[in-house]
Amino acid sequence: MQRTGTCVACVLLLTLLCASPVLGVTVLVNVYEHEENITPLQGASLFANGARVGKTDSSGNIEFSHPGTGIIQVMVEKPGYDPWSGDIGVNTTTLLVEMQRKKVPLLVQVFDADTLAPVAGATVSLIERVTRQTARTEENGTASFSVTGDSMYTLEVTAPDYRAYSATVETGLEAKTVQALLFRDDRFSVLVRDESSGNPVPGVAILVDGEARGITDQKGAVTLNLPRGKVYSFQAKLEGYEDYRERIIVDEDQALVVLTLNKSPYSVFVSVYSEEKAPVEGALVLLDGQSHGTTNRYGRVQLADLRLGEYLLEVRHPAFVSHSQVLPVRTQGEDVAVELEYPGVNATISTMEEDKVAVPGVVIRIDGKEQGVTGEDGTLSLRMRLNTSYVITTEKEGYDPAEIKKTFASLNETGLLLIPMKKSFNWLGVGVLIAVAAALSIAAFVVLKKRRPGNLRRRGKGL
Repeated sequence: MQRTGTCVACVLLLTLLCASPVLGVTVLVNVYEHEENITPLQGASLFANGARVGKTDSSGNIEFSHPGTGIIQVMVEKPGYDPWSGDIGVNTTTLLVEMQRKKVPLLVQVFDADTLAPVAGATVSLIERVTRQTARTEENGTASFSVTGDSMYTLEVTAPDYRAYSATVETGLEAKTVQALLFRDDRFSVLVRDESSGNPVPGVAILVDGEARGITDQKGAVTLNLPRGKVYSFQAKLEGYEDYRERIIVDEDQALVVLTLNKSPYSVFVSVYSEEKAPVEGALVLLDGQSHGTTNRYGRVQLADLRLGEYLLEVRHPAFVSHSQVLPVRTQGEDVAVELEYPGVNATISTMEEDKVAVPGVVIRIDGKEQGVTGEDGTLSLRMRLNTSYVITTEKEGYDPAEIKKTFASLNETGLLLIPMKKSFNWLGVGVLIAVAAALSIAAFVVLKKRRPGNLRRRGKGL
């Protein structure tokens, strides 16, 4: 009975020992950052002796327990912040962890907006809340900073003779490069346009306060290195345009000054002649379809108040074929000569023998004036006026001269003129043949006459 009671007591003791709680320590960790104010950090990861415990709540808090038998290594991590690590003793129940935002490189490159050349010596400032960092650009136009990652900064750039530059920069968790373009305060551009068309005008000489400052390029622009915020006397000169002169104030925030030029008025004289170089009176002259008067007794008319450029010139007269051409107006007082053609038919003269064989090389004359020679096909093309009587003659060695008269009364009339050719009788050749035959006959008679006496003498001797 005694042994049994002892065993029961042992079992009860073991049961009480097993039911007793294990001794340990609970630690409350609070994670925060301290910039201007203390701000709890949610989502920070906590590690104890290398084992992940969990993440902080919206109050930046997290709890963990340990046996309390030794020092605990604690580490806290959060993206955008430098990792925090430290040791806590066995009696620590509360831990405050202040996280520092991660620093990342930031490069600011400053360039001239017109030339894109780097701007050295520019003052670059980065402002985050009440904190300001300032640096100057090097020869390559670059300033370097170490900034807080995942943050917003105000970037300010200033340089002598340049307008101040300002922008908002958002940093990430990696290195970043920001570029700034500076516009000069002592530089602005002049753009010259045509008043009527609005097109840019190249080649314009620009003078400021009487001093030549440059020539406009193909875009009609020239850049001037002059301070803004002043009044300047501008002049613009180009042949074919009226001189421009005006005083203009260039505001501090003005980068472009636009000048408009009016084309100079020109006078051009048109002289109208006939095919015989005789002046044509009463010819109507039009430019781009608009009437500009009729020619006087000398065949002339003045076209005034024209602008530099090109026009379609038309000249009309009832007795002549209308004429049109492009008229470039470039010179003051230019005299343009126009020759009007009479209405006519494009005629073809064909010289043929009676058997319809073409006769080439025939000289064609009209009213006694040589016009040309028929080609291999026996034809020659000529232009002949209406209602004019022509005498057409032909001439070629070995052929009789031929003559026809022709008057074209309508443009619808056919222009083919057939001139028959006859070979001439060669009297000289016949005369030569007769002379040769006569000479032969005489020679034969003389020979026979000489031969008869000799024969008789020979016969007598023989007898």
